[in-house]
Amino acid sequence: MSNFMIKLYIGGKMNLLYINSQEYKDRIEELYLESFPEDERFPFWILEECSKENNSDLLAIVDNGVFVGMSYIVNCNDAYYLMYLAVAPNLRNKNYGSHILMDLKEKYKTLFLSIDEPINELNIRRKNFYLINGFYDTNKYYEDTGVNYEVLCTNPEYEITNENMQMRYTNMTNNPKLFEIIANTFNAAYVNLKNKSVSQDIKQHI
Repeated sequence: MSNFMIKLYIGGKMNLLYINSQEYKDRIEELYLESFPEDERFPFWILEECSKENNSDLLAIVDNGVFVGMSYIVNCNDAYYLMYLAVAPNLRNKNYGSHILMDLKEKYKTLFLSIDEPINELNIRRKNFYLINGFYDTNKYYEDTGVNYEVLCTNPEYEITNENMQMRYTNMTNNPKLFEIIANTFNAAYVNLKNKSVSQDIKQHI
C-alpha cells in the first residue's frame, strides 16, 4: 500500500503521514515491542512478511518528520481489523491517538478491534477512549488463549461474526508456513463470539 493522508490539523500542529516504508522499520519494531505484552503480540517479522502480501498494512505514523506511532491493520474483506495501534511514549496524552483514529476511520471506513474485557479501571478507560473516538459497543466478546476480549466497531450497523474474527488471522497471509506460526500463537482456527451484557457496575463508568 502506498503512503496515504497528509492532514493538517488546527493551527498546523499536526500534519500526519502514514507510511508503509522500511525507513521506519526499527522505530516501528521498538515501539511495538515496548507497547504490547509478549503474550499479545506476534514475532515482529511475521507482521513484516504478512504486510508484503498487500492484505494488511504495517504503518509508521509521522508528524512533520517526527515518528509518533505505528499501526497494523488486516483486510477482512468488507471490514478492517485494527490489530495494533500505539503512540510513542513521549507523545502520549497529546491527542495523537484521537487524530490517528480519525484518519484511520476515514481511510478504512469500517474498523473493528478487540480490547481486554473492561473489568478494571485501566480497561474501562481504554474502552472509553475508543467509544469517545467513534467506536461502538457490539455487545460481542470472546476468549482467546485464556483472556476475555470485547469487540468494538466504527459502524453500529455492521454485524461482527465468527467469520470476521477468524479472518483477522486467516487473511494475514496466503503462506501456509506463516499461517502455521500465526495459528500456533493465537487461536486462529476457531472463534466463538458470544453476546454479553455489561454489568451495572461497569456501565456506570462508560
